[in-house]
Amino acid sequence: MSKAIRLNELRLYINRVKKFKVDDLANEFNVSRRTILRDLEELSILGVPLISEVGPNGGYQVLEEKNLLAVSFTKEETFSIFFALLSLKHFLAYLLNQNIIQS
Repeated sequence: MSKAIRLNELRLYINRVKKFKVDDLANEFNVSRRTILRDLEELSILGVPLISEVGPNGGYQVLEEKNLLAVSFTKEETFSIFFALLSLKHFLAYLLNQNIIQS
């Protein structure tokens, strides 16, 4: 499983379970504890609202005040969105250039 796919699956998984431990995630995704810790750090940087609790009943959890959108796109949908936005960028640049030339 690629890192991008794992991060997306991890985001969906933690959104569903809300409270979890690193060992549980490592077993679920068949990776090391260290890999899960790095992945959680990346998700946190990307804006996933995680908090950690220490102690025997500790672990990680998603802040309940935040709702994570369960939105995922196929590879084809991602490419379509990317190229649509790229086309709009070039179209807007073209329009601005035409207005400058005509002025």
